[in-house]
Amino acid sequence: MAADVVLALTAGAVAFISGTAKIDTWVVVLPAPWPWYALWAVSYASLLLRRRAPVVVTAVALVSLVAQNALDTVSLPWALLIGLYSVAVQRGARWAWVCSAAVVGTLALAGTVVPSVEAPLVAAFGIVVVVLVGLNVRSRRQYLAALIDRAAQLERDRDQEARLAAGAERARIARELHDVVAHGMSVMISLSDGADAVAEVDPARSRDAVRQIGVVGREALADMRRLLGVLHDDADAAALAPQPGLDGLDDLVETYRTAGLPVALTRVGALPTAPALQVVLYRTVQEGLTNSLRYAEGPTRVAVVLRGAEGRGAGAGSGSGSSGGSGRGSSSSGDGGSGSVDALGLGLGGVTVEVVDDGAGTAPAASVGTERGLVGLRERAALYGGTLEAGPRPELGGRGWRLRLALPGPGGAAGAQPSPGASAQPLPEPHARPAARATPTPTSASASADADQLPEEAP
Repeated sequence: MAADVVLALTAGAVAFISGTAKIDTWVVVLPAPWPWYALWAVSYASLLLRRRAPVVVTAVALVSLVAQNALDTVSLPWALLIGLYSVAVQRGARWAWVCSAAVVGTLALAGTVVPSVEAPLVAAFGIVVVVLVGLNVRSRRQYLAALIDRAAQLERDRDQEARLAAGAERARIARELHDVVAHGMSVMISLSDGADAVAEVDPARSRDAVRQIGVVGREALADMRRLLGVLHDDADAAALAPQPGLDGLDDLVETYRTAGLPVALTRVGALPTAPALQVVLYRTVQEGLTNSLRYAEGPTRVAVVLRGAEGRGAGAGSGSGSSGGSGRGSSSSGDGGSGSVDALGLGLGGVTVEVVDDGAGTAPAASVGTERGLVGLRERAALYGGTLEAGPRPELGGRGWRLRLALPGPGGAAGAQPSPGASAQPLPEPHARPAARATPTPTSASASADADQLPEEAP
């Protein structure tokens, strides 16, 4: 607004001098009739509205100029030129050229000429130049506004991507923390119960169990520190320990044996070498053993079998059911894509992991489990186009449980894949509690055939 006031005063002063002074000396000696002063004041006062109503300002300036011509006292038409410039800037090319044509036509019909300008054609040329300058200014402003809007959009997109990445990282950390805490706490609870049971009859064994509780607790704490370290800027804090892999399976199995679970570990064929895939296999074994320790009542055998590229002939069991979480609910899910899995070291035949037990099922207590174990495994399997199956073992007449993960090789799926266009199985209900294992109805002959091929526990 202040700039418009300064512009109106400056242009009005120049027009006043040009209308009342001699052209050769610029000394005010020519008295003007009083209507001229009124027309002068109205035309230049209207410039204060040039941003909001540029067409009205142009019309007022044009009428004033024609009226001044009738009074034989014509000043320089600054108000008219400024009005046309404002129309070009504020309203665009269409309005600018329409107003310019109207101005030129009106001046020609009225016989109005600008001082020192003898041909209306020259005046028209000046008007065209003013309009072109205004259109150029408008174009540059629109371009700058588009750049600013694009920069703002890019910033919003960047913030959105950062929020999505943070959410994905939180989900990954939540899965890892579940695996670490569920494993550690389950083993510690089992060791604590065992130590209490044998404290009087076998004090030495009780002390060993208590020492093992400390070992498991320190390992779980170290894993938690490593996971939480990624939330800080200090890179060294996140490197307290490497990601678990297949080399740590023997120690993992031994931990569960110490807790009283009769586990046998078998490796068949070439297993993946990529660290990311080894983490998936390790967490699958860990989740299966944790569930067996929690929910299997009186198991005599828990078998862990990893089959690589040369170990695919043994077949695979089939799970059943539709509900599950960290407990022993049933789940079956998968993704038929294989992508570039072989580039990760998976091998031509894919890989499967099975954890089976023969214990009787029990419903978990309300304080046990977070019901996220199978959900997390399903998400891990989906990342590599694999399948996850969990359910009872029908060949044992109501006893036993099977957890099976299958990751495909590049030539096809490593397990049962959904048919093209089929919808994926839904995720387990967030708060579903698996009931005690009832006698299931056999769903396939391959399930019992696969169970017969699982190894007996090593003596």
